[in-house]
Amino acid sequence: MKAIKIAVAIMTILLVVGFAVVIYTISTRLSDGTLSKETNEAEIVSEAQVIGKDLKVSGQSFGSIEVKIPAGCRLADAQLRGNTVLFRFDGELTRDCQRVDIYDSSNGTKIGGWQIDISGN
Repeated sequence: MKAIKIAVAIMTILLVVGFAVVIYTISTRLSDGTLSKETNEAEIVSEAQVIGKDLKVSGQSFGSIEVKIPAGCRLADAQLRGNTVLFRFDGELTRDCQRVDIYDSSNGTKIGGWQIDISGN
């Protein structure tokens, strides 16, 4: 009976400490702005404003650019990083689908990229 009381007391202490850690973590993240959506939206807006200014400075329109996706592959992700756009493709390795292509966002030219080689050489 005494062992059960000791076990219950230890588990109670662990629960209280666990709740304290969770509350502390949530409060510090809220004060840092880690969980705030407003911070992320402000960063996106400011990035879009900077990109808009860069495009206005160049003043050149390049129309439409064709990004060729191999048969059986799909576009998994696209990211705008400064003056470059990264396209990540996904699909079967045998069709050369695992790759990343990089394009210049100011003139639309392909800069380069990475492709996974499964030949083992």
